[in-house]
Amino acid sequence: MNSSKIILNNFLYNSGIVGFYKILKEANKENLVQVDGNCIYVKNEALENFEEDYFNTIINTFEEDTKWYAITNSEEKLIQLNEEEQKQELEHLTKRIKDAMESASYKSGYEIIKDKTEENPYELLKQLKKSTDMNEQKEILLKIIKHLKDNKEIYCMKDIIYTKVNCFWSNVAFLNRSANKKDMKEEYKKVFVMPAQKYVKSKQEGTYQCVECGQAIEKQEASGMSFLNDVGVDINRKKSGFWNFKEDMLICPICNLIYSCVPLGFTMIGSNGIFINSNRSLTNLLQENELIKIEKLTEENTLEKVYNKIITYYINQMDKMTLEKRTKYEPRNIQVIKRVGQKDNQHYEFNIISKDKLEVIKRASNDLKKVSKSSVYNDVVKNVIQNIKQYILISKLLREKDYRHIKEILKIEAATMEGGINLKTRKECIEDMIHEGELLQIYFYKNNENKNKLESYGFKLQNALKVNSVEEFMKLFTLFYGSLNKAMPNGEAMKRLIEDPEDFRLLGYAYIYGLGKVIDKKGGNEDEE
Repeated sequence: MNSSKIILNNFLYNSGIVGFYKILKEANKENLVQVDGNCIYVKNEALENFEEDYFNTIINTFEEDTKWYAITNSEEKLIQLNEEEQKQELEHLTKRIKDAMESASYKSGYEIIKDKTEENPYELLKQLKKSTDMNEQKEILLKIIKHLKDNKEIYCMKDIIYTKVNCFWSNVAFLNRSANKKDMKEEYKKVFVMPAQKYVKSKQEGTYQCVECGQAIEKQEASGMSFLNDVGVDINRKKSGFWNFKEDMLICPICNLIYSCVPLGFTMIGSNGIFINSNRSLTNLLQENELIKIEKLTEENTLEKVYNKIITYYINQMDKMTLEKRTKYEPRNIQVIKRVGQKDNQHYEFNIISKDKLEVIKRASNDLKKVSKSSVYNDVVKNVIQNIKQYILISKLLREKDYRHIKEILKIEAATMEGGINLKTRKECIEDMIHEGELLQIYFYKNNENKNKLESYGFKLQNALKVNSVEEFMKLFTLFYGSLNKAMPNGEAMKRLIEDPEDFRLLGYAYIYGLGKVIDKKGGNEDEE
């Protein structure tokens, strides 16, 4: 057997495959990999010096997001400092370097190389503290920077393993506490690479079966999955979690190696990550996750911005396809996984973007565009994707008297609804109910009525909408207009509010929006941007 077959599986395993493929691609080993549908065939030679390939790829991918990069990148600026800006900049850089070098990760990094380097950065730091001469301080800082540059792999990797890798797995190899002062590359090789190399050359027999690929394994060559954050089970400590106390969550060395590549499968934005689990084919999986990386590089992005760009991408793909092609090729469901949170509070979030939801977003694109630069945009899109009604958000905005985008949000909600009337008619009904609310507000202005009375009325109507009570809403509605000796609205929109359960809250909130939005005394709109 001179090659291994690796098949798409769960989202985490698939992200590992993406990371694994990226490593081999960057190492110019693509000729040793064959992509075929939902699997890849990897020649055994691809595992030679894999630890080198792993470290090179992971550093190339993440180095610009490290303390090491920020410090070493300041060298040129430090050299060119003029006397006027020198003091402040020296203080700033001194603090940054001091904080980095005194961190536990950098101290353990130095322990790995202290016998191989002539310069002791910690002795230089002591000199720096004593020095009062700015030129001398500059020279010392430049020496420390040189030390960091000369030992890039160590210090840069120390940053990465605790800010990127540790988001996904921990407690083994270079993330094992007992190995934090040992050679990181050797630890990775020992735990992940060597067992895989040995396994592919063996007969692959045994009484156990890998839970991921199904290959036979011996107990001594198998690994547990406890090193995977949030998904793994420690088979040595928690055997009670298995049927008849027999552990069956064992994986083979190849799958263990694949899981070590997960941090490179996700696209990282700070300490958060995102991954598209498009498992129709490996080619699709690779292409669509490459798309995220491209989008990330286009501008300063947050995780949510990248997520929304993914949605936009799929909508654009729909537009480009003919009806025939869409029927045949369009993905039924797109699974987007986010790794979110900070340090010990990280977790996975699962988002399913269905074809139907993409259609909704497409129908609502004009109104979404108007909302896109507001603080509520992410909430609006999230509600659409997760099939959550927009009414809780609208109610919150009404309480805060933030009326800027309520009309657009109502129309977006209308785009999600099914029923006997088309979207155009439903949007017209929204506009009609907003107008009826505006007319009542204008009436109050013209007749010098107490504005608090109108606000109280609107608040009571909101409570009726929250409990979805048409009866309570209409009781308040009738009594209020009666108290003003004013005729009630009786158009098509009003009829639908009363008779159609789908439209009740939609048109009810449209009416309350009209009551509360800022208009001048003549009825002109002052709220629109």
